[in-house]
This record gives sequence, structure tokens and C-alpha cells, in this order.
Amino acid sequence: MDKHTEKGYTPYQQKVIKNFYENKDLRLVQKMGELVSNMYLEKSEKRLESGWKKIEKILTDLKVYPNEIEYLTKDKNLSLITKKLADIF
Repeated sequence: MDKHTEKGYTPYQQKVIKNFYENKDLRLVQKMGELVSNMYLEKSEKRLESGWKKIEKILTDLKVYPNEIEYLTKDKNLSLITKKLADIF
């Protein structure tokens, strides 16, 4: 018996949960794309810094190598992130 059946999920709920986790990478790529778009327009240094931290976390969640994450974020160049998004997607 798998863990979803133990908790009393219906077959439909099990399918929704399965799809949610299978599409995690696509959701993260979309979220990062939206974040980068917003950062291009952002003027506040505080929000930009927060955005870069979020980008680092998303890249980590996408299992990008730590050395590559450091390279992509050290100069805070959004065009590098945009190119990486294009490669991933």
C-alpha cells in the first residue's frame, strides 16, 4: 500500500498529487521566468536582492550545479539567468 492510499486519498486525488510532483520543474521554471521579468522592471535595491536570493533557491531546487549557480548569480546579470531559462525550457 502506498502512502497516498494509506491517507485515504481517492484515485482522482492521487492522480492530482502525482501530477503536482511530476511537474515541479516546469512550475519552478515558470516561477523563475516571472521573477526575472519583474526584476527587469524593479527599482528597489532591497527587492532586487530578495529576488536574487529567490533565484538562487529556485536554481538549487532545479538541481543546477552549485558552481554554475555561483557563476550565474555572482555578477547579478539577469541576461545570464534568461539564457539559462532558455536552456532549461
